[in-house]
Amino acid sequence: MKGFSPGWRMSIFTLLLTPLLLLLGNWQVDRGAEKRALETQYLAQLAGLPAPPDAASLAIPFQTIRLTGRYQPNYFLLDNQINNGQVGYWVIQVFLDELNGRFLLNRGFIAGSTDRGVSPSVTVPEGRLSLVATVWPDLGLIPILVDSAWSEGWPKQVQRLEIDRMAKLADAYPVELRLEAGQPGVLVAAPFAQGFSDAKHKGYALTWFGLSITLLLGFVLFGFKRS
Repeated sequence: MKGFSPGWRMSIFTLLLTPLLLLLGNWQVDRGAEKRALETQYLAQLAGLPAPPDAASLAIPFQTIRLTGRYQPNYFLLDNQINNGQVGYWVIQVFLDELNGRFLLNRGFIAGSTDRGVSPSVTVPEGRLSLVATVWPDLGLIPILVDSAWSEGWPKQVQRLEIDRMAKLADAYPVELRLEAGQPGVLVAAPFAQGFSDAKHKGYALTWFGLSITLLLGFVLFGFKRS
């Protein structure tokens, strides 16, 4: 019977990569669980009444919030959005509530120019307005090593919905409030029927776990073949 001798290089490679693959698989399992919890919360909040914008209500995903105040001229253009096959931006604008300060409102989609270096012209509603917006949960972003640079002036064209960073710059609450169709200042409303299915995460998890099993089997076969 042949001995088992995979060599130190292959052993170190397998020892380092296997835990990483398992970690990625478990991360996808956890993300799937988060999506199922969000779906439950979304359904539970559908019949809820608007609440004042205090710390408690802003911490509840899908809670509707009533604001009264004025739009501010400061807004972000979130790039790489698509609506009915058309590429454009989400407009994330500052709204000053009379009693509770500044908030970030997702006014929805606006089409972009064929020249990506030209920002679209966004009409800012004037006067005192009363509106209802929905607390949108932070679904997480893929980590990056270095933050992308933002322009000095306004509007700011950004590539990622970094709510904490936006809020700090705009001196606003670090939460996205999403406008529904029909609300004052809404453009093409950002999607509310966004799927919270965990099927995609299950598929990714199976992929990572499958790769870890394949790696271990390959390690064993390589060890016997090499010897």
